[in-house]
Amino acid sequence: MQLHGVGKNYSGTWVLRDVSFSVAPGEVVALVGENGAGKSTLKNILCGLVAPDAGAIVFRGKEITRLTTADARALGIAAIHQELSLFPNLSVAENIHIGVGSLPTHLGLIKTAEMHEESQRLLGDFFETPLDPNTPVEKLSLGERQLVEVAKALHRASTMLILDEPTTSLSLPERRRLFDVVRRLRQRGYALIYITHFMEEVYELADRIVVLRDGRMVGTGTPLEIDRRQLTQLMVGRELAELDANLAAVERNGAAAGAAQVLLRVRDLSDGALVRGVSFELHAGEVLGLGGLMGAGRSEVAEAIFGIRPASGAVEIRDKPFEDRTPWAAKERGLALVSEDRRADQVFPGRSVRENLTSAILEVLQVGIGYLSPARQRAEAAELTGQYAVRHPGLEAPMVALSGGNQQKAVIGRWLARRPEVYILDEPTKGIDVGAKADIHRLIGRLAAEGLGILLITSDLPELLALSHRIIVMKQGRVVGELQRDEFDPSAVLHMASTGRTE
Repeated sequence: MQLHGVGKNYSGTWVLRDVSFSVAPGEVVALVGENGAGKSTLKNILCGLVAPDAGAIVFRGKEITRLTTADARALGIAAIHQELSLFPNLSVAENIHIGVGSLPTHLGLIKTAEMHEESQRLLGDFFETPLDPNTPVEKLSLGERQLVEVAKALHRASTMLILDEPTTSLSLPERRRLFDVVRRLRQRGYALIYITHFMEEVYELADRIVVLRDGRMVGTGTPLEIDRRQLTQLMVGRELAELDANLAAVERNGAAAGAAQVLLRVRDLSDGALVRGVSFELHAGEVLGLGGLMGAGRSEVAEAIFGIRPASGAVEIRDKPFEDRTPWAAKERGLALVSEDRRADQVFPGRSVRENLTSAILEVLQVGIGYLSPARQRAEAAELTGQYAVRHPGLEAPMVALSGGNQQKAVIGRWLARRPEVYILDEPTKGIDVGAKADIHRLIGRLAAEGLGILLITSDLPELLALSHRIIVMKQGRVVGELQRDEFDPSAVLHMASTGRTE
């Protein structure tokens, strides 16, 4: 496939302009750039979801001014979208096969056995433990749903597969299995466009790199021609310091954190299902990393502490028992939680940036009883956007108009407006670009230096190692080990997470 001068205009604004590159059978092209660079728009054009306003697409020698979804399906083009497109109430097998002409039928009846057999074959590439195709998708974890989305796309693709941030919800072992699948598809002659924010994925998988910035193609070349520093500069238009340099505050603050006051104490926390006897302490000025594989129970621990998930055991805040836990009570006691699924749990997509930023502090913006002060709300929202570098088209624009990284910074800033003492961050940089990720890393280091206690849950192992003062590792709902900063070792974390043993 070749793209010649492809562009897209929305209401007089070019969000994509003069993009030209090719992807050949048996080639992996990494498409990279910050959120808002135009990657998703280009993906939607190639899938037939959006019509381009300029340029042409050449597929197998035939020039096409635009693709429809039917065209893309007929040509064997499929995509794994960043936002999941599964039906929660349908089974895994039904989700994989649903679509025009894709369900195996005989005399008008669905051939269930054939559908299940094909689903198991596709899923076998990803799951060590077989996943029952009859399982409703709503009973799966977020990471498991992501893998079903991959299998669904593979069922449709015959010539080209576009992968949009396919590993954002996957643990390291699942990522490795996905990489193996990408390599096999390349060997089978598939053309692959791989959209990712993870630098290591670019240099592990890509044959060529295409860089977008502000809707334009600003660079292309092989991984040997573009090193990581150059790639970062092309993506963000400025040079970013290395992660460890950004986090000097974490290094400096580490020793003091261990001797500081205990802000959060958890003892024998259990929910009767996924969380089993979890205990730890979090000190003022400390970033405590919570590591583990997908399904280890890390997010469930956060939910139990915050009162979202009923659980037994003791939770103390500044040595005072936190009983009758509810999200409202947690907020009043100085806890804040940014959960893993930003879109489902944290953002009000149709509401304005102003309303989203101030939704956690409405009580302090009231004039009289039950009346908000619009002027105070706008002033507070404007201050928060500046303080946390939230780029937006206007305070009255809907939150959905912001890129993923700016939405995440807005959510983090919203909770910081309450001046919490304990901040629980569950996958805070998932699915965001390198620039926004660096901003959040720096913010975490600064918050720790200011004395907040931060419980950091992340599947990004370099991030976990760079940001944390201590790491506790979980497996199957239990804490199986702890590492001090001078003991940090990637292989040690993975060994504990996968085996449950420290030796």
